[in-house]
Amino acid sequence: MEQAPAEFDLIAQLWAPLTRGAPGAYGLKDDVAYLPSMSVGHVVTCDQVIEGTHFLSSDPLDWVAKRLVRRNLSDLIAKGCKPVGAFLTLAWPKSRPYAQVADFAVGLGQDLSDLCGECPLLGGDTSSTTGPLVASLTLIGKGLSVTGAPILRSSARSGDLVFLTGTIGDSYLGLQVRLGQMDGQGLAGAVAFAMAPAPPPLAAANVIGTFAQASIDISDGLLADAGHVVVASHVAIHLHLEQVPLSSEATAFLARSPNPVESLLGLVTGGDDYQTLMCVAPDRAAAFVSELESIGVGVTQIGVCQEGQGLVLTYLGSAVALPARTGWQFSGA
Repeated sequence: MEQAPAEFDLIAQLWAPLTRGAPGAYGLKDDVAYLPSMSVGHVVTCDQVIEGTHFLSSDPLDWVAKRLVRRNLSDLIAKGCKPVGAFLTLAWPKSRPYAQVADFAVGLGQDLSDLCGECPLLGGDTSSTTGPLVASLTLIGKGLSVTGAPILRSSARSGDLVFLTGTIGDSYLGLQVRLGQMDGQGLAGAVAFAMAPAPPPLAAANVIGTFAQASIDISDGLLADAGHVVVASHVAIHLHLEQVPLSSEATAFLARSPNPVESLLGLVTGGDDYQTLMCVAPDRAAAFVSELESIGVGVTQIGVCQEGQGLVLTYLGSAVALPARTGWQFSGA
């Protein structure tokens, strides 16, 4: 069995460089970190990845770390926030070579730098386990709205237009191929994307914080997450499924399908898209779209908020029944 490196050697070699010299990290040589006070409160999100649940055991460890960062970053961007600090907790299987920890650290550092605006690692904990690899990241964020508060899922109003960044469904398609449940013909891009789906760029957070009434990241599935807005905001949302933006690969997949509507429902319930659904007042919609497009973010109107309660689906003008499964759901069974 490989000898595990000393804890403080691991910290000095792999994790301390990721602090980027942030004074409040103290070089990871103490038990706490210090966050300077802000005129508004900090925004905090936490998510994890578990081997066998969120990634395959054969996945490269740098991409596992990227998936972890992106799961968290998508939450902050959807709330109109930018990250200012990160905390990592890592349970490392005794059966895995410790050399792979360095691969994990490389991926973590790359995404904290490139996608998170050089967000520093401020602390955390690494331990060994006889179970699967489990990693949890906490991101501390700063709100970019005029009040500094996050954009919640509970502030949508009847009449708001519903927009979506990016495209939907590639993560689902890529995972099905990777699990051997689908032919991978014409889906090479989706397979690569599914390793670590990318959220909108950090610059989108400022636009969301400025214009969105309500917003949510698409991680459970488009229908499930739109449903969360419905419940929290006490509105109905009418989604036009034919307007849901798809990649060229997903579009070709639907064109080959004997039942396009059923296949489309699979894409909008698959989850792990890491895009953002936003509700915007009609009189601000044009400026909102212009601002996002000016920073290279694709955005599509896919529906509208209405009086009432519930999620209403149509495809080319015809009603579509809401599927029994709208997205990922936790099960304790």
